[in-house]
Amino acid sequence: MVTSGTAGRGLARELVSAAADRAAAAGPLHAFITLAAETAVEEAARHDTRGGHGRWCLVVKDNIHVAGLPNTAGTPALTGFVPEADAPVVTALRAAGAIVLGKTNMHELAMGATSCNHTFGAVGNATDPALFAGGSSGGTAAAVAAGIADAGLGTDTGGSVTVPAALNGVYGLRPTTGRYPSAGITPLSPTRDTPGPLARTLDRLAALDAFITGESGSPRDPGRRLRLGLPRHVFTEDLQGPVAAAWDRAVDRLAADGAEWVPVDTAQLVEFDARIGVRLVLGEFGTAFGRYLDDHGTGLTPAEVLDTAGDPVVAELLRSGALPGGPAYEGPAALRDALAGRRLMRAAYDDLFARGGLDALVSPTVAVCARPLHRYEEFLPLNGRDVPTFPTLIRNTSPAATAGQPSVTVPLPVTASPPVGMQLVGARGADRELLSTAARVDALLRRAAAE
Repeated sequence: MVTSGTAGRGLARELVSAAADRAAAAGPLHAFITLAAETAVEEAARHDTRGGHGRWCLVVKDNIHVAGLPNTAGTPALTGFVPEADAPVVTALRAAGAIVLGKTNMHELAMGATSCNHTFGAVGNATDPALFAGGSSGGTAAAVAAGIADAGLGTDTGGSVTVPAALNGVYGLRPTTGRYPSAGITPLSPTRDTPGPLARTLDRLAALDAFITGESGSPRDPGRRLRLGLPRHVFTEDLQGPVAAAWDRAVDRLAADGAEWVPVDTAQLVEFDARIGVRLVLGEFGTAFGRYLDDHGTGLTPAEVLDTAGDPVVAELLRSGALPGGPAYEGPAALRDALAGRRLMRAAYDDLFARGGLDALVSPTVAVCARPLHRYEEFLPLNGRDVPTFPTLIRNTSPAATAGQPSVTVPLPVTASPPVGMQLVGARGADRELLSTAARVDALLRRAAAE
């Protein structure tokens, strides 16, 4: 990432032009819905004229507002919606030197985990375009992993940043819910939604977090022995072979380097998420999305958007369960129950970290590796049986997302398989401490792999 004061005359334009060329060459990935190369080059030229400040390329998921660029949220009805102002999270990164290269492809309405978009194309994995990228921020993850841009923004409701980051072999942060500004973002579930950054290095990820929040550094003692929570239930079970192998190696390497693994009871967390996670999304979507469409003068209703949706599975799920009158719609009472359950779930996470003195709760980010495009949108094979794709991909990420905990995914060293990620979940509000812990874990794993 170019830093402040390093850009010479013409440098920003050269950097952005090169990034635009890389994006055009990577067209088969379907990483972009709108590639704003001309606009980005013009902006870079203006910065070069003023001089004196480093510039770098940012890609932004197409449900986060960028002034003057369409914000489709991956759905046909919104292709003509062009916001007049940047989302605050984009404003913060522009102030730190970001030039937006384009809006990235995503799972329609952020309601899915493969980014196989039926309207704008299925996003290919940066490590192998024949595999899916994960989602719903798949376009951002693929663009960052392919080296098209310096960094990217996604959104995360149940793992939509960390899942594609893990499957593409890059770093991703889901911040504590509410820590980043959420205005100017197409909502799915305001209680669970948050923007989050992706990058190819952990240093860059931490810098992005600092740019957005103004926070820097970490109070953690870098010499203190790490205490890492090892889940007893679900998170480390029923893993695809390459994921299990990479995970087991990582556990052994960290233990050999002095990390203390603390077994923790996670059954209650999994049970909470199973009971309230989806209910929060279905209970909040209709009202939140309807208000968003009205506030931004789209002239559309949620039902009208869903009537023209490209993905029939997404459309039917939301129409049936999230809109009043739908056959699976549970109403306000179910939402109140889910919100009450979330408060108990957050207390359970607080207690887990307090009692265990944990630096992080650690697991594989995703139980499986990326699979071939188009073939496994609804079900995929795992250990001799077919399992539903969406819940399997977000199985390990959804509980922390439901509770609003911060989480980071770091790539594990692998040789003969698609990327595998390790998820570190932190205490609520302790994002900088979590990034520091992730940096120590990442450094230990990289050093062990190099030996």
